[in-house]
Amino acid sequence: MISGILNLNKPVGPSSFSLVRLVRRLSAVDPIGHGGTLDPAAEGVLPILLGRATRLAEFVHEWPKTYLATVQLGATSDTYDREGTITPVAGASELGAADLEAVLPRFVGSIMQVPPMHSAIKLGGESLYRKARRGEVVERAPRPVRVDRLQLLDLDAENARARLEVVSGKGMYVRSLVHDLGAALGCGAYLAALRRTAFGPLEVQDALTVADLEADPKSWLGKLLPLDLPLRGWPSLALTGPRARAVQQGQAVPVPEAAALGRHRVVDGEGRLLGWGDVDAARRLQPKAVFLP
Repeated sequence: MISGILNLNKPVGPSSFSLVRLVRRLSAVDPIGHGGTLDPAAEGVLPILLGRATRLAEFVHEWPKTYLATVQLGATSDTYDREGTITPVAGASELGAADLEAVLPRFVGSIMQVPPMHSAIKLGGESLYRKARRGEVVERAPRPVRVDRLQLLDLDAENARARLEVVSGKGMYVRSLVHDLGAALGCGAYLAALRRTAFGPLEVQDALTVADLEADPKSWLGKLLPLDLPLRGWPSLALTGPRARAVQQGQAVPVPEAAALGRHRVVDGEGRLLGWGDVDAARRLQPKAVFLP
């Protein structure tokens, strides 16, 4: 089975799921999925997970994400972005770069964030965006998220537009961040444009474009990244013989050589990925996912 990660540069317009379907059709690989949704109006790095890489999606989600966000000040949107109903708010013309930089530290670190109504989060078994399309607005509990860096790149005071660089962890909505920033400034704000420039080790300048993919349906083969990329940096255990065979059958094995507890990547004598597992206090490896040849 062909397995790996494809760094795809999503354009503005198509949904993330439509691009998964495109890669599935061109590659004939199944299963296939993606490592983090981008809204149709957003662009940039979209990790496509092919074959066994779909079983490592949870670790792809752990990678930090870097965004370039264009913020329109002086208005709010019911969707928190340019796709919604825009309501003007006074006060943006009086703001300078120093005013923005003064409030940005409030949104850095571990913060609580209310997700937008127009999101895929489920409440009562139904996605919030489906409720929003019916005109429903429901109470959403704030959730802990992490923002590692929030930097003002420039401010176009005449047009009340700012550009921010945001580095965040999983589950953080840039739309909500921008909405909350506008509330803190007192002039309202919504997300005018969004580009994901990096997703962990994947960078947009290295990504395969949809145009290239459609022009050469085999171009993805030369861009496929290793299956074990999300596990790089973990401690590694090299197993051979009976222990390797036992792990491939999902059986726990003794690993007295393990220097640490917790999750490890498991490879064979030639460095090929066998899977990953947790080392417990008894120095036994408990396999969590196994990748058979």
